[in-house]
Amino acid sequence: MPAQLDLHQRPLDLKRHLIVRVFLFALGVLILGTAVALIETRYRVRSDIQRTGQTIRQLITDEVQRNSGPYNRTLDYISLDLDTLQPIGNLLHFCLRLTDLYSRDIGERCFEQPITLPAPLDAIMRHVIGADAMFQGTIGQYPGINVGQVTITPNYGSELITLGKNLINLLAVSLTILFMSFLIYRPVRNALAPSEAMLHTLKRMENGDLQARMPTFALIELDRIGQGFNHLAERLQETIGNQQRLARRLLNAREEERLHLSRELHDEFGQYLTSLNAEASFAMELADEGVPALRPCAESIGRTVSHMMEVLQQILHRLRPLGLEEFGLRASLQQLIDEWNRRAKGAIRFQLLFDAALDGLPDNVAVTLYRIVQESVTNAVRHGQASEVDVCLTVDAETLRLQISDNGRGGVAPEVSSESRKSGGFGLLGMEERVLALGGRLRILPREPQGTVIDVVLPAGEQA
Repeated sequence: MPAQLDLHQRPLDLKRHLIVRVFLFALGVLILGTAVALIETRYRVRSDIQRTGQTIRQLITDEVQRNSGPYNRTLDYISLDLDTLQPIGNLLHFCLRLTDLYSRDIGERCFEQPITLPAPLDAIMRHVIGADAMFQGTIGQYPGINVGQVTITPNYGSELITLGKNLINLLAVSLTILFMSFLIYRPVRNALAPSEAMLHTLKRMENGDLQARMPTFALIELDRIGQGFNHLAERLQETIGNQQRLARRLLNAREEERLHLSRELHDEFGQYLTSLNAEASFAMELADEGVPALRPCAESIGRTVSHMMEVLQQILHRLRPLGLEEFGLRASLQQLIDEWNRRAKGAIRFQLLFDAALDGLPDNVAVTLYRIVQESVTNAVRHGQASEVDVCLTVDAETLRLQISDNGRGGVAPEVSSESRKSGGFGLLGMEERVLALGGRLRILPREPQGTVIDVVLPAGEQA
């Protein structure tokens, strides 16, 4: 089966990734080179001391035999000519110490300028090379007479200088790698520079700016991608614009139909119910004057007519908010909130905050905002079991923002939308349709520490 793309893979910053990779490579070269240099120094010095120790001992023995008698068992450092060892000392950094037959020190010499190391550095070099890195051999005369002993040890100061030069060379190699990576990074950064403009354009598109377009790029491949994106963005903008215009016409037609139905119901049924109520009152007067048996029937008709008028008022209110055209959105919302406070009798607190410039909004925007507040408050009370509901409506130069927050148990119950759709109510689906038709955005967010926030953002200049 083909490998599937990991959708949860973290995004990769190519420039940062390149810098980190090159830096880690240079650091790895430095660390590995340092380790190799230390190991090479250890084994080289130990091997050189052991390999050349016999040669140096033999050369000193020959020098002793040339300068002493056959039966002289003393070792004279002054009479020895150790300059013959200088060529070897130029190649191998070592020191030698001579002791006589009685283990007394005769003399010591390092074949390079002796360097006194600080105690920490001396301890480090002894640890790197090994404190046991030495050669000991006897110095004798013919016929088999021992006159002293030679001890050959590394010249730790000179070895430290040699090791330091190698480490400096490694550091120079690492810095060269970093410098070369910088030279490579510059053209890579210039080639990827258009990606910032592409990301900025995508971010604008993500935030709802359908006017965002890709600029022209010097790189042919990126320019083709930008042209393709611009073409898709234009098609998307055109499609969304057509959908919004169609949805707006449908919503306007729906509101006009509701307005027409509410007027018809008010004019026709309202008059008939008023007439029936007057007839019921007249029948009750007749019953009081001489037909007592007529009074129960007249009272029943009066109660039925009153109930029908109340139901009619509720239907008219659902079809079209009363007073929205005459008194404006601010007064209608204030009346709605006051009605909820009256009905709650202190058990639930409802609060309305709004800007002064609300009554100049287009009719479709005002109706949409009123419906959203009406539905959200109802859901918070019936399904969220909230004790506090806050409605905030603000307007600025670019956007109109509505937020309904409550401290209920959170979320919008699934049955709210289904009940609303079945009964022809507004519902969550209707809220989303209206907001999208007006070119806005609706979000349902959690409120801390408990509750729900309905957040609606509409363009401030939206017209019908």
